[in-house]
Amino acid sequence: MGLPEDEQRELDAIERRLAEDDPKFASKLVRTPPPHHRLPPRALKLISLLLIYVVGLVVVITGVSLSSIVLIALGAAVTAVSPVIIVVQTWRTRRNDEPSG
Repeated sequence: MGLPEDEQRELDAIERRLAEDDPKFASKLVRTPPPHHRLPPRALKLISLLLIYVVGLVVVITGVSLSSIVLIALGAAVTAVSPVIIVVQTWRTRRNDEPSG
């Protein structure tokens, strides 16, 4: 939700005066510092890929220890299929982001 028009004009005028009076300080206010606590999307994808793989392996090991073919098959499917899905999604995203021409 934006500001009312008159308040936005006042804010713009204050911003212009600040930029005229102290341009160095005004430029510091415009720039936002990079977030230090966030991981890049590529790292998040890698972490999720590894977590899914580990969960699949744990399910396989649990299936083996319980002699459950269903758990073994489920764990194997998660371990094999989930990383493929993530890789394909990443590939499609990168392919769609490339400039066409």
